[in-house]
Amino acid sequence: MSTREEYQEFSNKLRYGLELAEQQLIEETARREGELCYGSPDGKVIRVPASEVLQDRKKGGIPCPQNDVVEGSWFR
Repeated sequence: MSTREEYQEFSNKLRYGLELAEQQLIEETARREGELCYGSPDGKVIRVPASEVLQDRKKGGIPCPQNDVVEGSWFR
């Protein structure tokens, strides 16, 4: 196996693991009726109920959340 193939295999495994961890986080937070925080393209922090994120993922779309914008920015 070449170095490039090994890198690609490692990258695929890493992405799969991150996607699995994110899905588990969303499901657990939804069970607890919690919220998740996301960053909008303009740098604002947005809070979204995890149950809404879970529904969107099951539909196949992961839109940029537009719910409660939290004042301030993490990027200052």
